[in-house]
Amino acid sequence: MELPLVIERRQFPNGSVLQLRGDLTKMSENELLDGLAGGLDDSVRFLALDLTGVSYINSGGMAVLIRLARIARKAGVHTFAWGVTPHYEKLFRMVGLTEWLMLYPNEFAVMQRIEALDL
Repeated sequence: MELPLVIERRQFPNGSVLQLRGDLTKMSENELLDGLAGGLDDSVRFLALDLTGVSYINSGGMAVLIRLARIARKAGVHTFAWGVTPHYEKLFRMVGLTEWLMLYPNEFAVMQRIEALDL
């Protein structure tokens, strides 16, 4: 049985974190893209995805992540993610998702990278 995707958003200077919990599938596309659209305005330059609570990602979910990251890039927003298991990290690299979003081991590393880019 598929777990519904739950999205919590929090802001930081020049960016947003979307904390995801549940299963990431094609069925969660509208909710995730709505979450992105609600978090993008002219002040947002960085989007960070916390995937530590995501229990399952199928090919449809990966396609949704690619679409989300491409939309963000077109808006001039850099996209980062952390909390990806080694299994999914390998799959992300295989399907080319890492061309659209940067993977880091934890939130601290993402925020350090954002600080370096925001200078």
